[in-house]
Amino acid sequence: MNSIRSDTNMRERDEERSQFVAVTTITDSQAIRSVDFHPDGNLFAVGSNSKTFRICQYPQISKLRHDQHFYPPSVLCKRTKHHRGSIYCTSWSADGELVATGSNDKTIKYMRFNKDTNQLVGQEIELNMHDGTVRDMCFLDNSSTKSRLLASGGAGDCKIYVTDCVTSMPMHAFGGHSGHISSLYSWNNTMFVSGSQDQTIRFWDIRVNEAVSSFDQEYKPGALQKSPVTAVCVDPTGRLLVSGHADSACVLYDIRGNRLIQRFYPHSAEIR
Repeated sequence: MNSIRSDTNMRERDEERSQFVAVTTITDSQAIRSVDFHPDGNLFAVGSNSKTFRICQYPQISKLRHDQHFYPPSVLCKRTKHHRGSIYCTSWSADGELVATGSNDKTIKYMRFNKDTNQLVGQEIELNMHDGTVRDMCFLDNSSTKSRLLASGGAGDCKIYVTDCVTSMPMHAFGGHSGHISSLYSWNNTMFVSGSQDQTIRFWDIRVNEAVSSFDQEYKPGALQKSPVTAVCVDPTGRLLVSGHADSACVLYDIRGNRLIQRFYPHSAEIR
């Protein structure tokens, strides 16, 4: 009986630890398409179909009670009609000094952010090299060389562009995908990964002019099950890749071992 009571208490403690509590909510007149947290975790940026861009304050968790109501966040900065179309993606640089947005108006905008005043400062920069919807972006920052690069991809010519944010000039245009690019993710200052509607995942190194590796139906039979890749992410060590798919699958890969670890279905519809 003692061991049963102990196991029950352990389960109760586990259940208590695993509870998620809503702490804040934000509502827009149209669909919210993108959210990204500032590197220090105290701010988050929101973009929506209404063309509105917001930078919001994340609440102080230490002051929250389990039973309290959640309220809209404090909006520190708001720009209406930030783009001529819907805001599809948002990304902060690693140091939090730049924030970028991409849209179905085929443009990217990036702006400098002052962490002391919590405001956007200076003139925004607009990039126009894409000929289709910009669906995702990721920064590749190198603090030792003071370089700040932005990788972006989407529809249109299905190319991935890498832009030098100091000169505002594209440095590379990576080709290889034959379908719209849905997701980009970088885990260090030279490597990033892309997922596409062409049902492939490709790894890129900005020092090389083509993909350095890929996961696709031919490379690893049965790995992707002929399903568009809708989301990709790599753990900080660069060893594990997780991908989301249009058929609701979530797939975990061992990058260095070139092998599929697990496929599971946590959702009943497309993962984005």
